[in-house]
Amino acid sequence: MIFSSYRISSRIGKLEPVISETLEISKRKVRKIIDEGLVSVNGVKVLRRQLMLRKNSVVEFSVSDYIFSHPHLEIIYEDDFILAINKPPFLSSNRDFPDVESILKEKFKKIKAVHRLDKQTTGVLLFAKSDSVFEEMVRLFRKKSIKKVYRALVAGKFKGEKRVCFSLDGREAVSWIKATRQFDRATEVLVSIETGRKHQIRRHLAFLNYPVVGEFRYFRGSFPFLLRFAPRIMLHAQEVAFKSPFIGKSVKITAPIFNDFSAFISILERGREALPLKEYA
Repeated sequence: MIFSSYRISSRIGKLEPVISETLEISKRKVRKIIDEGLVSVNGVKVLRRQLMLRKNSVVEFSVSDYIFSHPHLEIIYEDDFILAINKPPFLSSNRDFPDVESILKEKFKKIKAVHRLDKQTTGVLLFAKSDSVFEEMVRLFRKKSIKKVYRALVAGKFKGEKRVCFSLDGREAVSWIKATRQFDRATEVLVSIETGRKHQIRRHLAFLNYPVVGEFRYFRGSFPFLLRFAPRIMLHAQEVAFKSPFIGKSVKITAPIFNDFSAFISILERGREALPLKEYA
């Protein structure tokens, strides 16, 4: 299995040592699990490592195989001017060593990330091979000439298609959300964004009360049982398309989902009995 799930009926104690002692793993690893927003206490995501647990508090979380190690970076498109990789989960785009940009610079010395994906978000990530290409790609983004489509799992029964248009941080933000598949208490959606504000999709969907499964910053409610065990924020940059000013052709780049995403979909399809859950009294 690409991730393991745990449920602890807790004694009185602080969150970090309770998990560490129950699972017999290092506190360093536990801190990372908590900091990534993977832990729920009594159904609600928590980020406080030293949260005092009451007797019979229920602690739930999943640990992805990707959280402590990252797969080889897969180049899914390359020409003389740009390249794209399928960004793995739990790896920053840039400016946070080790990150994708710094890893690529070992081979491509002048490589530069054209945009960013959240740390837990996977999918198409574009890089320019020179400063001049970088500037031109940034111009395309500003002109809204680059089409971006994301795949997400959201809590609740989202139906049909909806245009979301409300500003974020005082700037225009527009998302198109379309339901593609229904599960018991979740929906798979495709999201096209016309703008690229920070955490735009996560914030828009949380505002609509259809938070991305795994969300911990913009949604403070309780997720249904199965959704509490998502191995991360279930968001994937599936497609990027644009007319390349460098080669004079239309470019469409598609990234397959990672195994943790497909494994969690399988759990949603099959229900509670499919969850590989380890329970501790």
